[in-house]
Amino acid sequence: MLTTQPTIGRMLSDARAILNDVVPITGSVRYSDTDLIQAFNSALSEVRAKRPDAFLATGLRVSVPQYVMPDDTAAEFPLDLVFYPLCINYIVGRSELREDEFAAEGRAVALLNKFTTGLLVAAS
Repeated sequence: MLTTQPTIGRMLSDARAILNDVVPITGSVRYSDTDLIQAFNSALSEVRAKRPDAFLATGLRVSVPQYVMPDDTAAEFPLDLVFYPLCINYIVGRSELREDEFAAEGRAVALLNKFTTGLLVAAS
């Protein structure tokens, strides 16, 4: 079975689906593509800090990739697929930190903790 590497655009769409980020009345979004991609760039930096082995294929002396919108929508997810759902958790958690409702309920923190725990579990 051949699996294809998801794109950055697909990852943002997957995160947006979890965020339920389309207002039905206006059709607009609460989180801009720029906000979501900045969260992903931060996730990559966190992965590099906690799991440098995730970057062995690209090289440890190479800077962590930084993506911008809309230029990098078609770029492939740069890490092994085991990190894909973890990065989505980080994007959603970080995005929800600015929403009082989700921050107060602890959902945002729970997703960020799930990201960190997932990194550590994937290492063992």
